Amino acid sequence: MSDELARKVREVFAPGGPLSGGLAGFEPRPGQARLAAAWADALRRREILVAEAATGIGKTLAYLVPIVLSGCKAVVSTGTRTLQQQLVENDIPIVRKTLSVPFSCVVVKGRGNYLCLRRWKRFAAEPLFEFAREASHFDRMLAFAGTTRTGDLSECPGVPDDFRAWGEVNSRTEMCDASACQEAERCFLLEVRRRAAAADLVVVNHHLFFADLALRARAGSGPDVLPAHDVVVLDEAHGIEEVASSFFGVSVSLWRAQELCRDLFRACGKSGEKWRPAVSATEEFRRAAESLFVAAGAGDAKGRFLLPDPAADASFERGTGELRRAGEDLCLVLSSRCGEIAAGAESRGDADPAAADAETLLRRARSFVEDLSGILTPGAGRTVGWAERRGHSVTFCRTPVEVSTILADELWSVRAPILLTSATLSVSGDLSYFRERVGLRGIDAGELIVDNEFDFARKALVFVPPGLPDPGDDGFPAGAVRETAGILALSGGGALVLCTSYRVLGALEEGLRDTLPFTLYVQGEAPRSHLLRAFREEEDAVLIGTGTFWEGIDVPGVSLRCVVIDKLPFASPSDPVVGARIEAVRERGGDPFREYQLPEAVLALRQGVGRLLRRGDDFGVVALLDRRVISRPYGGVFRANLPEMPWTRDAGDVREFFLRHRSEAPLKKKEETG
Repeated sequence: MSDELARKVREVFAPGGPLSGGLAGFEPRPGQARLAAAWADALRRREILVAEAATGIGKTLAYLVPIVLSGCKAVVSTGTRTLQQQLVENDIPIVRKTLSVPFSCVVVKGRGNYLCLRRWKRFAAEPLFEFAREASHFDRMLAFAGTTRTGDLSECPGVPDDFRAWGEVNSRTEMCDASACQEAERCFLLEVRRRAAAADLVVVNHHLFFADLALRARAGSGPDVLPAHDVVVLDEAHGIEEVASSFFGVSVSLWRAQELCRDLFRACGKSGEKWRPAVSATEEFRRAAESLFVAAGAGDAKGRFLLPDPAADASFERGTGELRRAGEDLCLVLSSRCGEIAAGAESRGDADPAAADAETLLRRARSFVEDLSGILTPGAGRTVGWAERRGHSVTFCRTPVEVSTILADELWSVRAPILLTSATLSVSGDLSYFRERVGLRGIDAGELIVDNEFDFARKALVFVPPGLPDPGDDGFPAGAVRETAGILALSGGGALVLCTSYRVLGALEEGLRDTLPFTLYVQGEAPRSHLLRAFREEEDAVLIGTGTFWEGIDVPGVSLRCVVIDKLPFASPSDPVVGARIEAVRERGGDPFREYQLPEAVLALRQGVGRLLRRGDDFGVVALLDRRVISRPYGGVFRANLPEMPWTRDAGDVREFFLRHRSEAPLKKKEETG
């Protein structure tokens, strides 16, 4: 690779270049060209590049073009499966059309996204009674299984993403034994991995990328999931610390225990008297699991909480001890049963089809017991044990407090070109905070910040309502409802309302549900993708969400002309992982607020505000219901980290802003169609 690559990249993005000729409406963007040139240079030097590229820069084309022109085999990892699809359906076809360079591309998702033909045949023959209420989808599943070429469950029309029965027919690791599977030659998962091994460009998401990295770190061997590659792009890189933490940790859940028991009972029911000891052992395991998890999840609180210390909580110690013993006894019974099956098959000189099922169940039971032990008896390195309530299930977790050292050893130590890019990596124009959190502090890496090219000064406005109490006051939720209703009346809907807690989200839903003259969508009432699709398709709808709704949402045009943010997004110190990170900074002699909590909140706020302007003709208002951004000294840090735009505390300015821009929008639409 030489300066020839840099020359080719410049030509592609130059006025009159291939992109100008092949992409309707393309306008050369200086920031996009800078990012593409910097990434081409990093490819040539085989270096790491940390690049912040603001919304609207066109960063995807900026990193795809140099990769394709270089001829390197690359893995591109995005934040979500939705972003994977956007990249493959929108950006890669543009690159393929405009560059006269042939290349192949494959999207790879996690195992759970693919149909397992062996499990499907079993399910189709014996539909489970607990899915009777969802039986209306079975015909669609049957048609899909008979016609699909990819096995990708998301391609099954008319069946929701969260359909419970998918868990009965997918290709999850604990259910798979490829060496003994009669469907291995037709396996969708193995086929997509074969195609990925031969492809020039492999598109994954962060969950799959870091699952692969964690597997290789534990096994000490080559790639288990992803093929060998020369180049890595981590798009939406602001999220990799959290994803990496989860995959370098361990977890067990009530749902996982119940699913194992259900499959064991099913196997026992088919196998007669010889499995009777397994029935008894399974029942003991089920009882111990439900007793422990239900007791741990008792109470009104939702979300994450610290895992009790067995040494200080006799009830928790007793419950975990009973579950471990029940799990070990179950493993002994299953191991004995596997031995009996193997001996019988050997004496008959044939293969017993029950052998693979028994081995799979034994492997799953052992994995559960090992993971539970890992949570209760942490090994080397600083970790935190915590639990989380999700619906009717409870999950126990143990994760590293910080992953910087792990990533430095497992990812950055390999000398290869790696691009880390996002719209939000810097704090006050400095990338050092991000680099510290992901282990790049002592690693030689290039840096680039490409500022926003949107006209925020004319197209956007920040409104901080006067009169609201501090978010910690009891009267804040009611005040937030009142102010939000007033703001929505001024915007005429078209709003994304971002909450930092379910407490405020619940108050807003209750206070606005029957009072708004617009359609109201609320997180949790349908899958996220369905809510976003409906919100985009309506011009005046309102969508209320928390958590993942702060990022990864791209709604250009008037459908999103107002972003309401309930408060500055400081992570709660009561969250066990956040609390452990705060304590780690304190133990190093640092200031947790300045060194961790404030930078995290700044980056989160920038993500939320970034939902507003997604293209050059967008306009809108950010309504921040937290007066601390004005009244507290640290508020200046937040203000300085947002794009330069006017701020006001006068609702009259908001009214004027919307009157002016809404009157211009129809004229633009008329000109476009005329």
